[in-house]
Amino acid sequence: MNENNYLPKEFMGCETKNGGFTKNTPRKWTKEEVDWALMLKAKGYKTKDIARFIYRGNVSVSIKLKRIGKEDGLTYNQPHRDDKYFHNDLFLKYINPKTVLDLFSGSDSYYSGKVDELYTNDNDEMFVTYYTEKAEKLVCKLFYDNCKFDLIDIDPFGSGYDCFDLSIKMARKGIIMTLGEMGHKRWKRLDFVRSHYGIDNLLDFTSINIVNEIIKIGARNKKKLTPIFLNDYRNISRVYFEISPLKVTEQWD
Repeated sequence: MNENNYLPKEFMGCETKNGGFTKNTPRKWTKEEVDWALMLKAKGYKTKDIARFIYRGNVSVSIKLKRIGKEDGLTYNQPHRDDKYFHNDLFLKYINPKTVLDLFSGSDSYYSGKVDELYTNDNDEMFVTYYTEKAEKLVCKLFYDNCKFDLIDIDPFGSGYDCFDLSIKMARKGIIMTLGEMGHKRWKRLDFVRSHYGIDNLLDFTSINIVNEIIKIGARNKKKLTPIFLNDYRNISRVYFEISPLKVTEQWD
């Protein structure tokens, strides 16, 4: 298990008196602990894993997450979703793709019925998708088969960094990336962005600096990545790149 997923001890609530109704000594839920549990859930971890990461019992975590779900209802994260779809629409009109690879499509891909050819993928077998693979494994297969797509959308829970290079190689007109690693900033955790983007302080931990590093990945693949939209939401950012050939003008002296 990833050590970085464990709840920092300073976020833990204080223990309360056991009234005899529970096996364990009850512990108050802090806002930081609730947010941490939701972050792990968004990454796709099961209740038993979340419980281990936040030092709680399975039942406690299961009940808490169900209560949060009832409180949030269908409106949870709705503003972000609406804005994402709005910019998706604008970007589709801008680059006019015919073929799309939706790497983390879930149950219903936004692109369904909007493009000529849609290839969906989700690692969860409960969803009916064209592919059912881990995204980083799928892009390796598709690149080996010399597949090309006008647009690739990488919208994971967490970071899709491991898919960036090959996706840039396969994308012809555009690529969209959701930067889930921005959520690390609220916990003041730099380990991931330090090793992947060369960011080693919180002041430099910005979506713009991450985007600039992704542009460098494009340049290594002889492609120019031009950000058309860069939207910052709570704990994530989403960037829309137009892709064009990179013209190298340097010559030998």
